[in-house]
Amino acid sequence: MIFCIIPNEGAQALTDLKMIKDRYGFAPGAGYVETNLPSVRFFWSTEPVPRAPLIYNAGIVWILQGRKTGYLGEHVFQYDPDHYLVVSLPLPFDCATFASPEDPLLGLFVNVDPTDLHELAPLVRPGTTCSKKATTLGLSPAEADDDIKGAIDRLLKTLCSDTASKALGAGIVREIVFHALNGPHGAALQALANPDSHFDRVGRSIVEIREHYQKNIDIASLAATAGMSAPVFFRAFKSITGLSPLQYIKATRLNRAKGLLIAGGIGVADAAHQVGYESAAHFSREFKRHFKVSPKQAQAAGYQPIDI
Repeated sequence: MIFCIIPNEGAQALTDLKMIKDRYGFAPGAGYVETNLPSVRFFWSTEPVPRAPLIYNAGIVWILQGRKTGYLGEHVFQYDPDHYLVVSLPLPFDCATFASPEDPLLGLFVNVDPTDLHELAPLVRPGTTCSKKATTLGLSPAEADDDIKGAIDRLLKTLCSDTASKALGAGIVREIVFHALNGPHGAALQALANPDSHFDRVGRSIVEIREHYQKNIDIASLAATAGMSAPVFFRAFKSITGLSPLQYIKATRLNRAKGLLIAGGIGVADAAHQVGYESAAHFSREFKRHFKVSPKQAQAAGYQPIDI
C-alpha cells in the first residue's frame, strides 16, 4: 500500500479538487466513495478523529488536503501535503485525523494490481533483485517528487470524466505504481514482487489471518503456511508489520468487530462471537483497551474503520 500526500499548489490544483468535490460529493462526517476506476476510491473527513487503530490493505493513498499522523509501534509519521506512505502489506496501525468543516481532509486510495507490480518491478532496476530475506518495515514515509505529483494531477483530471477514466485511467495508475517502485521506499514493494521472499511468505500468512481470523490460529500453523521455521517467521513478521503475529490477529478481530457494530443490527455479544471471542466480557475489555472506548460507545459514535 502507498499513502501519498500531495500538495495543492496553484489555481489548477484547486480547480481540480473543486471538480472532484462537485462530481463525487462528500457529505459531513467521514467515509469513502467509489470512483470511475474500480481500483480507486476517495475518502474524506469533515471532523477531527482522535488517534484510533485502523487497517489498510496494500495499495496507494494520497492526502489531497488536510493531514494525518500515523503510529506503528515506535514509528510516528505524518500524512501531509509533502509526503507519501508506502504500505506494502495490509497493516493495522493507529491514525489521528486533523480536519474540520472549514478545512476537511480529502484523500485518494488506489489498490496495487499484483500483475502491474510483477511486470514493473524488474524494469525499475534491471538486472537486480531484492534479497529474499529483506524485512523492511512494510510502512514507510517518503517525500513526493514532481513525477508522482504530476501523475496524481492527471489522475484527478481523468476521474472527472467517465470516458477519460476508461481510456486513460489504468495507464495513469500503472505510471503511479512505477514511480512508487522507483521512490525512496520502493524496495518494500519490489520485495513483495519477488516470489518466495520473506515479504511474500509473510504476505501468505496475512492472507491466512484475514480469511480465518475467527478461528484459533497459532504461530506454528502460520509459520507452516509461510514455509518458515517458527522463530524465523516470528522475527520476519514483526520486522515487516511492526507487530507480533498474535497482536496482528487481535487487531484484525477487533477492527472487524468494530465494523460489525457500527454497521448496526448486531449486539456486542454477537459481534464478539462472530470475530472469534468466546466471552463477551473478555471481548469488551480488549476492545476498550484497543480503541480507548467501549463497544457500545464505538457503536454510538458511528465512525467506521477504513478497511479497504
